[in-house]
Amino acid sequence: MSENQAATDVPVLIIGAGPTGLMMASELTRLGVRCRIIDKTAEISPLSRALAIHARTLEIFENIGIADQFVSAGVKAHGASFYASGKRIAHLSFDNIESRYNFALMLPQDETESLLARHLENLGVKVERSTELAGLTHDAGRVTATLRLPVGRSEQCTCEYLIGCDGAHSLVRSSLNLPFEGLEYEETFALADVMVNSSLPDDELSGFASEKGLLFFFPITHGRYRLIADAGPAAAAHGDLTLADLQAIVDEHCGNDVRLHDPNWMTYFRIHRRQAASYRVGRVFLAGDAAHIHSPAGGQGMNTGLQDAYNLAWKLALTIKGAVQPAVLDSYSAERHAVGRRVLKSTDAMTRVMVLRNPVAIGIRNRLAAFLSSTEMFRSLMPRTMAELTVNYRGSAIVAEHHEGIFSSLAAFSGGPRAGDRAPDADGLAIGGRQALRFFDLLRGGDHKLLLFAGANADQSEFANLVPIANQITAKFSRNVMTYLVLPANSPATVPGWDGQVILDRGGALHRSYHAVTSCAYVIRPDGYIGYHSFPASTMHLAEYLSRIFV
Repeated sequence: MSENQAATDVPVLIIGAGPTGLMMASELTRLGVRCRIIDKTAEISPLSRALAIHARTLEIFENIGIADQFVSAGVKAHGASFYASGKRIAHLSFDNIESRYNFALMLPQDETESLLARHLENLGVKVERSTELAGLTHDAGRVTATLRLPVGRSEQCTCEYLIGCDGAHSLVRSSLNLPFEGLEYEETFALADVMVNSSLPDDELSGFASEKGLLFFFPITHGRYRLIADAGPAAAAHGDLTLADLQAIVDEHCGNDVRLHDPNWMTYFRIHRRQAASYRVGRVFLAGDAAHIHSPAGGQGMNTGLQDAYNLAWKLALTIKGAVQPAVLDSYSAERHAVGRRVLKSTDAMTRVMVLRNPVAIGIRNRLAAFLSSTEMFRSLMPRTMAELTVNYRGSAIVAEHHEGIFSSLAAFSGGPRAGDRAPDADGLAIGGRQALRFFDLLRGGDHKLLLFAGANADQSEFANLVPIANQITAKFSRNVMTYLVLPANSPATVPGWDGQVILDRGGALHRSYHAVTSCAYVIRPDGYIGYHSFPASTMHLAEYLSRIFV
């Protein structure tokens, strides 16, 4: 506890038990930080709302040990097709996404919340429901929250940090007087979960374009789909959405081949594009819809919120434990605000293209979609972007690169991952007698991982050059950094003078993924992003970087 920090009831109080809040509580608990999580609702909403879980989020779920539960509960969508004038004009395949999860997982939000809540309970924490934030005050030492409990009771709770995961109408955000900057789109959209009789594939997203706008079908279970349709600027003025209204919209786009029945729920809704001016004020943070809301185009919203939580949790845990410099916690708002801004920009562009009404503009859009989907670059980049594998923190204050001499040119042209990028996976590794491991298996836990690559064609003399670096870093940073020597195939399992871990890259996949053609160093953060990268490996610059991160 710092000198100016007063005694508190709990280290962290989380407001809101949607996906973002549940993820936040689970991660803090997993990392050894005690927290409370409250929600004003009595139970999880039965409405499905957010639907898609993308590859990067599933990789995170794998890291914390819950991915298999989600995959077994959801429907895998392996691609997306777009139709106009009765013909398919574009197709995207997710099969070549560079991830074990090369699909979009369709799972209704209520099921996502149930799985996350069960995971949290297995960690020993239960959501305090029918409990609402009534107000908060904060200073340099603590946050005081007034809670409204069931049966009219109230409570004062003091905490070191408070995290607002309380949605688009966030009381936490309004209590901080943070602007929620943006706008509302003019168009009204129809949204429904409904049974569909059709020849539509149940393992793809299907979009239909016409002069009336766009209509999308997202598979939920066999025969049941989520429908999102541009219903026109004045549709909601006609009253509640009915099945007949929805069928008329479908008929306009698809003809008479698609019949709807047995809706779970239907509604008209308007889209907002808004972002909080900052995600942090002192000891209070925002995450998820409390920090950003945007068009559902691309299914980015819930995934972005879950990744907000994953980014903040390790930084907050290490801060509370007194292990890191203030810059680490400061980086949350900067890193995730930049990601949120990019998401708002991309979903805004997709939405504006969707709601075109001018026939000439629609024709250009359709021809452009057909052309782009035929290019290799678009077929590769678009699925990776939707899967959120391209999210990066290259401009962050807590990532760095250092390259010397000819290695500067080597790094520039190697095509390898940069500091701030998602760390790539690789398989075929051996470590400590265990064989056929994936690199992601080693990334679990709350510590940083230092990889000291010998180089794809290195010999034993080059292995020895890494030993002083490994020993000096271990001597100073072993509390928070796990150090590995990474050696090419057919290398010995031990290196004289090094008592730590050795990774044998049996098939060379790890060296190729990190373009380690010669000696180099990578530091992987607990959230699976590259914090530091250098060609060649060097003790001085590596130690300088780690000293900027750790106390």
